[in-house]
Amino acid sequence: MRTLEPPQGHVDKPRDALIHLAGMTLAAAIFAVDLSLPLAYAIGILYVLVIVLGLWTDWRPYPVLSAMGVTTLLVLDVVAGWSDNPPPVIFVDRPLMALVFIATATIVARFKQLERQSFANVQQLEDLKRALDHAAIVATTDVTGRITYVNDKFCEISGYSREELLGQDHRIINSGYHSKAFIRDLWRTIANGRVWHAEFRNRAKDGRFYWVDTTIVPFLDARGKPHQYIAIRFDITARKAAEARLAQQAALARVGQMAAVVAHEVRNPLAGIKGALQVLMSRRKATDPELPVMRDVVGRIDSLGELINDLMIFARPRPPRPTTFQLRPLLAEAIGMLRRDPAGASLEVAIEGPNVTLTADEELIRATVLNLLLNAAQAMNGQGRVTMTIAEQEKRCVLQIRDTGPGIPPEIRDQVFEPFFTTKARGGGLGLPIARRTAELHGGTLTLACPDSGGTVFTLNVPLRALPAPEEPAA
Repeated sequence: MRTLEPPQGHVDKPRDALIHLAGMTLAAAIFAVDLSLPLAYAIGILYVLVIVLGLWTDWRPYPVLSAMGVTTLLVLDVVAGWSDNPPPVIFVDRPLMALVFIATATIVARFKQLERQSFANVQQLEDLKRALDHAAIVATTDVTGRITYVNDKFCEISGYSREELLGQDHRIINSGYHSKAFIRDLWRTIANGRVWHAEFRNRAKDGRFYWVDTTIVPFLDARGKPHQYIAIRFDITARKAAEARLAQQAALARVGQMAAVVAHEVRNPLAGIKGALQVLMSRRKATDPELPVMRDVVGRIDSLGELINDLMIFARPRPPRPTTFQLRPLLAEAIGMLRRDPAGASLEVAIEGPNVTLTADEELIRATVLNLLLNAAQAMNGQGRVTMTIAEQEKRCVLQIRDTGPGIPPEIRDQVFEPFFTTKARGGGLGLPIARRTAELHGGTLTLACPDSGGTVFTLNVPLRALPAPEEPAA
């Protein structure tokens, strides 16, 4: 890396010219005084001041040339003042003065060399810092973990200002994703003076999660103990999202294969078993004690059939069939369907916002809204309030479904959209994954938030006008 050094011209700066003029004036004055006095006076030692002025000039030859110049003046003074009986002291002090001039010039030249090296090193550090600040997210902390410095990229990605971050520890951006054992290993490693490296998920001020590739380097004192830590991070959020999509695609491929097998090998036999049971039930009297058991078996078969249908929808979703409709009547229909379920019969549901006109698959959107309403009703055990808020933002429809339930525990929030994950006694864990797939098929998103005030907020964000579905190839 190229380093910048001070200018080297001998009189190319006003300061240098002024110092050089001052040096010549001072040397002339000392020479005049020394010339007027007997050789016994050691006035010539003041020529050291002329050489010392080299500390304030960037012209490299100045110390050597000034030493040579004042030594010449010293010799001229001796020649001019020489007599038949010169004092013996001049044979000692004048050579000593010349040696002092040489030593002073050497010291000044060495000092200026060290000054230039220091300037170059500082400039190099500034260049490295500037390059690092442009490429990475940088922060330093003291040994207690308190933040002492953050660069602009740190503020940009976290959403916090520099004033909000300084003096805090990194818990201010902790997402709660990593285990306590993971954090303990981090601190144990850097406290022992070793470099720690891993991928870390943080939480921005607005609640958004982001991933960073993190390296923490301890700065050690003379005893080998850390006195400061520097954390260098790189944003890998996009890469993690791409990895998640690839993993999801691989999982969907496996689910699709399994769904085909299940549909063929399980659904058809189940239909035969259900039909046989219904025939047997029709031959029983209403007071037969075995009739409730048979009804329960039929109910279990129906639940299994619904799970198989969900599996097929999730693995092989049909493309949307867009139509133009108003959203408020659709939400009202979903509320009416919710009332037929025992969990939603007494639930308080409100619709807020404008009546947006949407071009999308009405059936899929209705099923998605109903699924979210049923989830809210079950989370609140049928008692509570659900608010559906409609908004139109930049040619997109944003529908928020907020409940007053207990919310979702932090440790499972990242799993709610995973296939087959469920906390219910019954259910296949495909409702929310299907809802998210529906949003994605429309070019939108379905996200989850759990505000500090409590409850759960699902946000469905889809374009006001869906893209046309690709045409099916002719058979």
